Amino acid sequence: MSVIRCDDLGICFFRGQPRAVAWHGVKTALGLNPSAPAAGTGPAMGASELWAVRHVDLEVPAGSCLGICGPNGAGKTTLMRLISGIYKPDEGSLAVAGKTSALLSLGIGISSALTGRENLRVVGALHGLSRAEIRDRYVEIREFAGLDEPTMNTPVRFYSSGMRTRLGFAIYAVLTPEVLLIDEVLAVGDASFRQKSAARLDQLRERARCVVISSHNLGFLKDTCDKALWLDGGKIVAYGDSAEVVDGYEASTRAPEPESAGG
Repeated sequence: MSVIRCDDLGICFFRGQPRAVAWHGVKTALGLNPSAPAAGTGPAMGASELWAVRHVDLEVPAGSCLGICGPNGAGKTTLMRLISGIYKPDEGSLAVAGKTSALLSLGIGISSALTGRENLRVVGALHGLSRAEIRDRYVEIREFAGLDEPTMNTPVRFYSSGMRTRLGFAIYAVLTPEVLLIDEVLAVGDASFRQKSAARLDQLRERARCVVISSHNLGFLKDTCDKALWLDGGKIVAYGDSAEVVDGYEASTRAPEPESAGG
């Protein structure tokens, strides 16, 4: 059974113009009409198309851990945002079976004007937690983030970057997703926090039906994932056994050795 299925999936941006309509998943979570046009959307005169992801055919079975590799600008994060529902595709189809939690950016949904406690309610609601669930998990989240009660009642604009990071991850850490998406979000924070986050991430992976990880840490992808997807220019270069795909990508990044003089 496929947990994630993409058929000829694609999404187009326009160079030099923001895609306000892209925040499809956030609009849906807030009860807004995701298909309603937003101000400033649509291509400007003379704008050129940029297909960030195109012609992606992919099936991810239940119980698998998929790693995504590729150079900067390959479309890795865009594909993750499509799978999570943040972006809406412009062509093809996408089906995801199960509740999704996306660790794509620990700052998404967190407002500097709100307190830590208020942000917990907002971000928790965006991920489908009821008020009762948020109330029941409040202490767990606060303690995991290492924030005391006065700090939780302080606007986030007064937080350090480390405090904001800990709050963001702590909210995600109590979720119980069926599909877990992770995009290079744990290369932040001090060593002790990264160690605690990695341990919690292992627990989340054990409970999830499917895990998708995008990372430039190729050794981590080979050790963690059973399948790998290599993207370049928004298109699939290779998909299969993680060691074979990652080794192929890694080989493509090596500079050719210079020819010896007089050879």
